[in-house]
Amino acid sequence: MLRRNLFASTLALGSFICLASPSFAEAPESAAEKAELTKAKSEIQLKQYAAALKILKPLAETQNSRSAEYHLGLMYMNGEGVPKDIKKGIAFFEKAADQGGKHAAYNLGIINAEGLGVPQDFSKAFKYFKAAADDGLADAQYDVALLYLSGQGVTEDKTEAAKYFDLAAKQGHANAQYNLALLDLNSKTPGDKEKAFALLQKLANNNDVDAQNVLGLMYLRGDGVKKDPKQAANLITKAANGECLEGEYDLGVMYHKGEGVPKNEKLSQSWLRKAADGGYADAEYNIGLLYERGKDLPKNEVLAKQWFKKAADQGDTEAKQKLAQVEKKDQKDAKQQTDSTK
Repeated sequence: MLRRNLFASTLALGSFICLASPSFAEAPESAAEKAELTKAKSEIQLKQYAAALKILKPLAETQNSRSAEYHLGLMYMNGEGVPKDIKKGIAFFEKAADQGGKHAAYNLGIINAEGLGVPQDFSKAFKYFKAAADDGLADAQYDVALLYLSGQGVTEDKTEAAKYFDLAAKQGHANAQYNLALLDLNSKTPGDKEKAFALLQKLANNNDVDAQNVLGLMYLRGDGVKKDPKQAANLITKAANGECLEGEYDLGVMYHKGEGVPKNEKLSQSWLRKAADGGYADAEYNIGLLYERGKDLPKNEVLAKQWFKKAADQGDTEAKQKLAQVEKKDQKDAKQQTDSTK
């Protein structure tokens, strides 16, 4: 399952300076500016916001410091030392972005993608994300790839999606590595499945449960690797125990079919139910089928309908069709009952 959670990281409203790096979010342009910003950072850490503002405002207003503009934007978005004002925060981010501030551009991308104080606009989000991505920001590269993949704010383009996933992956972005592996896995280009396997194995070894599950499915199906049901069961069990919903579902199916593990209907239902309770649509649909058929679970049409509806509400096509059939039958039964009482 592709990780499509937009966006790579939430708007860093609580961080004055990028915590992932000792440098400033927007690099200072001079040693003097850096010294002033270091003082401001210290004041922020002490929650002495008024003192920080005395440093930042002159830098932003008279020296057009993009780093000061960026951090003033954060303060206004957070209401730190100033009344919370999203519009002012956005205005400062825009000033910083116009001067090439990649973190400011990235935050503007999130603001527009999520509709934070502005109408949701994926076209604007793409523009800002791409500016930050082309300036080397891995999170932005990941989000640009997601937008290309989904066709939100830009024409859908899997080739461009793969390109930006690759750029972020080379910087160690785990979600980008995972999505790039899935694109390679579904590719018909020779050698791409081997690349997918290598990426997934690396992620799986680092306890990435989604990667463990996909790698397990590769072994189960013999897809790009020699078929090995026992290794598949080992990996998918790890994923399921790590609360990967898809892994819980797949392990439930394996116990139901006796693939890689002994057939065990009790364990099958346990894992399917766990995935269904977690909101995994395929599991919800299959729990509904079990109740409808009354073979492995006691027949219960009311519960079957409830589970079909849960899956249908998430957009599951088969569940929608099944729910329509059930509701049509309910209407027919109700009509027959009404007619019989006349």
